[in-house]
Amino acid sequence: MGLLCYSLCQMDADYCLAWAVADIGAHAVELRLDDLIFDADDIRYFMANRGDCPVVATYRIKDPSEVDTLDLQPDEEQPEASEVDMAVRMLSAAIIAGADYIDVDMDFPRSELRWLVNLALNYGCKVILSYHNAYGTDSTEALAAIASKIFSLGADIAKIVTTAHHASEAARVLALYDRFEPSSLIAFAMGKEGEQSRYDAFYKGAPLMYAAPRRRLPTADGQPLFFDFLSEEQAHCWGDVEPPCAKGIAIRAIVAAALTDGVTVLDNITMCDDILDAIEVAKQMYAVVKYDAHDAKLTITGHQDIPGSGLRIKKNILDIGASGLLCRICIPLAALSRQMVMITGRGALMQRKFRKECPELTRHGVFVDFSYGHLPAFVSGPLKAGTYNITSAASSQFVTGLMMALPLAGGGDITLKVREPSCLRHIQITADIVSRMGIVIDDVSAIEGKNVVYKFHGGQTYRPGRMEIENDWCAAALWLVLGVIAGESGVDNMRSNSLQAENFILDVLDTAGADVEKFTDPEMESLGDSIGYHSAFRSLTVAFECDITPCPDLLGPIILLALRSEGTSKIHGIRALGGLEKSFVQEFFRLGADIVIDGDVLLVSGSFGNTLRGCRVSSHGDHHLAMTLLAASKICEGEVLVDDIDCIDRSWPEFPLK
Repeated sequence: MGLLCYSLCQMDADYCLAWAVADIGAHAVELRLDDLIFDADDIRYFMANRGDCPVVATYRIKDPSEVDTLDLQPDEEQPEASEVDMAVRMLSAAIIAGADYIDVDMDFPRSELRWLVNLALNYGCKVILSYHNAYGTDSTEALAAIASKIFSLGADIAKIVTTAHHASEAARVLALYDRFEPSSLIAFAMGKEGEQSRYDAFYKGAPLMYAAPRRRLPTADGQPLFFDFLSEEQAHCWGDVEPPCAKGIAIRAIVAAALTDGVTVLDNITMCDDILDAIEVAKQMYAVVKYDAHDAKLTITGHQDIPGSGLRIKKNILDIGASGLLCRICIPLAALSRQMVMITGRGALMQRKFRKECPELTRHGVFVDFSYGHLPAFVSGPLKAGTYNITSAASSQFVTGLMMALPLAGGGDITLKVREPSCLRHIQITADIVSRMGIVIDDVSAIEGKNVVYKFHGGQTYRPGRMEIENDWCAAALWLVLGVIAGESGVDNMRSNSLQAENFILDVLDTAGADVEKFTDPEMESLGDSIGYHSAFRSLTVAFECDITPCPDLLGPIILLALRSEGTSKIHGIRALGGLEKSFVQEFFRLGADIVIDGDVLLVSGSFGNTLRGCRVSSHGDHHLAMTLLAASKICEGEVLVDDIDCIDRSWPEFPLK
């Protein structure tokens, strides 16, 4: 029996090397040198570190008959090369570095072909000469004549690849195994009708069977996938989910709706504790709220006329529950009231410090007083127009609060300058929501790509309307990563061009080499609607480097991905979690993960078959950590007991692994 050979293209040497050394059973790799990010030095680096993995070095050229030939010597410096020249250089480097096979087309220019065949003979490298017919299949006799010609040119293995439009055509190709030594023949048909012939050829004795590492990187039509050869346990299907609505977007929209004098309808609202907290805040601002669970529709009737009478708050108390976002929105909003307002909450939120984010308010005359830096806070205005300078030390959530409150302040020009915002995407989401609800932003400008300035007039009002809340990319990220590390999964109705910073997970998955596909309605996509279905499959992923400063909530999914990626991944920007990163490290250390904090970087070592151990772990009351640990249990030997999983209700009460 031959070897599965994974055809690698469009990647660099480190990615290819991970495929060579990964513990995925006996296999070979094909380096498509015409379609890799490789030079001769990369070839030598790869071959020196590939271990015992057999390597096929392949180079396909477009039309060798149109290119002049050259008489090359090994390692000789040459001027800028033609395509044939480049093919000879790269294949020669591969032969000398220790490739087990080279694969070139049978109609490669004769003098260069003789050179490569002789060089391969001297270095013990086998030669595969290939014939491809992308249009059809000749008779078995004609194909046999082609195979004989290939052997006469000095090939060790003849590769005959045609295109089958009917099963009988695939059978013609397979009949070659009755005429030639099977171990010296790779013969199959491409296309839908030829898919089975790849397997049949392998069973008949072909030395290699080519497969693609993932769906987006096949090198030929009908090529089987890495995923197709995994065991049932490795390819376990976790099913499809539609993630809950993006609670951060929903909270902003609910508060904005409560600031109107009219009826606003929010579609696609899935309830969770944080959204319930936002609804309570809306009610404390005299809004009437009705929820239709069947249609996932929230109707909010606001009763505010803030520029004329100030913000009306029942009992002058805003209880924001356990939501940090609500707290940072409500502090500036409270300054719109004509009374002293107390802002309070519950649980761990009462121990968090918010004082550092308020100096700019006090500089403009707003009174803000905390109890030792913690909630409750006491706020009184008035909030005034002017220029507000926010440093990078302040949370982007506090910028959200200012952006929602300042347009309602007394008349006058307002400038909001934000220096090096930690998450510009979150601020852009706020700007989008307030704009859709009637607030006019006069100007948005960026300074040196780091600072952003918003200008608008005070004395504006929010207008009621209708808005659909998109689904949550943070939840989708965890479910997609679960598929990549432990089987197969899918998420539906996700907007790939969302302003949510957490759709960065798609870039991380792509960088790591994950097998993820997106399906959208082409007609809708042509109209600018990018909502679609994303599927993820168990993949061999490689170590990666990323910065999560703009999207700290992705730490859990990215740690999971790194644990099953070959090598050591570097996750920058972990300080954006404000200390929560230590809880992640502590609990994963208990599970046996090789994970270390180095300043602002998290180093995570992993491999394709990396398995953690079961034990009792703590969520530390954080819903992101709780869900991450439940997902991690699927790559653990032994039972994982996670305490306080009720905190998951803050964002995803129906989390499937709960």
